[in-house]
Amino acid sequence: MPTIINANSAAWSSTPDNNWRAVPGLTLTFTTANAGPAGISWTLSVPPNGAIVTRLLIDGVVQQGTQQVVGNTVYASTSGTYYTTLAAGSHTVVLMLRTPMSFQYDPTADWQASRLQVMAFDQ
Repeated sequence: MPTIINANSAAWSSTPDNNWRAVPGLTLTFTTANAGPAGISWTLSVPPNGAIVTRLLIDGVVQQGTQQVVGNTVYASTSGTYYTTLAAGSHTVVLMLRTPMSFQYDPTADWQASRLQVMAFDQ
């Protein structure tokens, strides 16, 4: 049976400086009992009225191939799945965001969403 860990964001405001930042609420810290495969999925749908870039960090390391850009749109959505093997022990998974745009994320809007989920097969 896998270990499943989820996170969703509460309301937050972007920082329009185009620097990488953790998406508020989308950081998961957990411990695996044994080494094993893991599937990590995410989604982020926001109203930037411009561009956003996202990427995944595992234990402080950027996971190449996870970066996604959505640009020059009123509404932006990125999502993905990443498969890896995790060692036994403590781990931190973070969805990162950078944007030059100022916007408000509102999880009560029916078209805005955020999720970070880890399924670790460590048993």
